Amino acid sequence: MKYYKNTKFTKAITSTGFVTIIACALIAVGAIAWFVLSRDNTVTETPSDNSQSQQEYPDTDNSYNSVTVIPEEIQEPVTDVNDNVSDVPYSEETPSEPVEEKPTFVLPITGNISKGYSDTALQYSATYGDMRLHTGVDILCETGSNIKSAGSGTVKSVVEDANYGKIITIEHLGGITVKYCGMGSVNVKESDKVAAGDVIGTSGEIPCECADNPHIHIEVTVDGSNTSPLAALGLE
Repeated sequence: MKYYKNTKFTKAITSTGFVTIIACALIAVGAIAWFVLSRDNTVTETPSDNSQSQQEYPDTDNSYNSVTVIPEEIQEPVTDVNDNVSDVPYSEETPSEPVEEKPTFVLPITGNISKGYSDTALQYSATYGDMRLHTGVDILCETGSNIKSAGSGTVKSVVEDANYGKIITIEHLGGITVKYCGMGSVNVKESDKVAAGDVIGTSGEIPCECADNPHIHIEVTVDGSNTSPLAALGLE
């Protein structure tokens, strides 16, 4: 067996290796200590319910959640919206139909009735000497007497008839038309407006009733149909 000499080089290597081993050991111990301490100090953060709620509902100090307190002296009274609601149930009003004005009439002349209206029973005609219908009413009066309009209306026509002489026809409200037969003089013309009581002319002669005492012959139609003059005019 050979023995190496204890040279300076051998001593240097031996000294350096020892130091290296010591250094590596210290590094290993430090690494283990750092790992242990680092693991103990590590905290795993887990979201809590509180953090979630805070994220969904911002701090009440934020401006949109803040409540502004109004001093009592400037606060306006709160009005219940139901205070102005009527208890009466709503109902749509149906517009009322205009009421047609009812005309009023007067007698064309004051006098006795010598012959009344008849559309079914025959009456004696002194002029023709026979029995016939009488579709008007005869009011006795002296020839030349003033004849008045029975109501307000419009003169429809003024004609000369072979049987009834001069005839003034006046249209009144309610579909009523009055014929004044046996006129002498005439004060109106077609389309004139007249009022109840206006003098429209004077009485004259009636050829088909010339044998009777002087009178004015009045006929009335309602919507084109002959009817009793006194009944239609409300003068019965």
